Parts: sequence; structure tokens; C-alpha cells
Amino acid sequence: MDLIGGYLLVILLLFSANFALLVGNYKLDNIKLIAISLGCSVVSFILMNVSFYLKDAFSFLLDNFGYFFLILSIVLFVTMLFYRKDNKKNLNNSIYAIIGMFVVSVVLLSSQSELMLFGSLIYSLFVFILVLFVYKLTNLLVHAKRGYSAVIGEYMSLTSILIFIFALTYNSTKDLNYSMFSSFLILTPTYQLIYVIIGLLAIIIIGLLYNDFRGGNS
Repeated sequence: MDLIGGYLLVILLLFSANFALLVGNYKLDNIKLIAISLGCSVVSFILMNVSFYLKDAFSFLLDNFGYFFLILSIVLFVTMLFYRKDNKKNLNNSIYAIIGMFVVSVVLLSSQSELMLFGSLIYSLFVFILVLFVYKLTNLLVHAKRGYSAVIGEYMSLTSILIFIFALTYNSTKDLNYSMFSSFLILTPTYQLIYVIIGLLAIIIIGLLYNDFRGGNS
């Protein structure tokens, strides 16, 4: 994994989880949840592969991603402030803001990463799993003593801080010599791994659809 590809994975996971937390304010049945999760996965896959053709257009960002992370962290923090001010009124706007930041981040980071087709497929599968899992987790989080909106606000605050740290450390990180960090994943049976992921997804989807079907006939 190249450095930008690593940042891309983290950003994908952070914003996918944030999106799922915000959508947790709505009651979705399993069919709608699977459709939304699949939509997020497909959109991320398309963006990652289309962005490849924008490599030259955004090549100047390779040395300036620190500024991009700084702007991203500020926008996310402002979004959190508006959400916490009136979470019911600003819920939809917060979701749109997260989607916008997600799309921009994926396009810009993917355009400068060395991610291949197989890697983008793995990343998009992670998005599907995370949106599905985090939304299911919200069934527990809504009962938190601090209130669900406070939980989301804290998550967004911590995410903005992490991205701010990316901004401060990017220039130092990109100058590291990565040849000394030979990844053990080179030895991983990759195709077996993807088969396991696909199998788990199939089991999850079948289980959710079965629960919906059984609930509708009870």
C-alpha cells in the first residue's frame, strides 16, 4: 500500500462510519440498509477508478495534501458545530456535508494513489461492511446516557482532530523511507482473503433479508 492509498483507506472508513451514524437517526429496515450500504460501496468503487484519469490534473496536490487535510478538518469541525447546535434541523445538511467531504476526499486521494482495480474493490467492500455494521451498532448507541447526538458530535470532533494531525504530519510522513517497511501482506493468500470477505457479506445479507422476511410473516 502506498502512502496516499493508506490515507484513502482511513478517510473512507472514517466518513463511512460518520455517514452511518448520522443515518442512524432514521429507522431503516434491512432491505433499505443493504441498499444504502451497497450504494455507498458502489459509488466509492466508481469514484476510485474514475479518479485515476485525473492524476495529472491534481498532481500538484501530492506535495500539498497537508493543506487539504487542514481544510477538511476545519470543514468537518464546523459541520459538527452546526449539527450539535440543532441536530434535528441540521441533520440532513450534516449528511449532505459528510457525503460531499467523502466524495471530494476519495476523488483527490484516489487520483494520486497507486491503488489498482483489486485494491479499490477491497476498499469498497470495507465501506459496505462498515456502513452496515455501524448502522446496526446505532441500535445500542441510541440508548447511551449522553444522548445519541452527543455521541455523533464526539465522533466528528475526534475525526476532525485525527485529520488535523494528518495535516501537521503529512510532509514528514511522505519523506520517510518506506523500503524498510516490507509488508507481511505480500505473503498473504490474497484471493483466499477476498473469498472469505465475499462469503461473510453473503451470509450477512442473507441473514438480514431472512429476518425481514420472517418479520413480515409473523
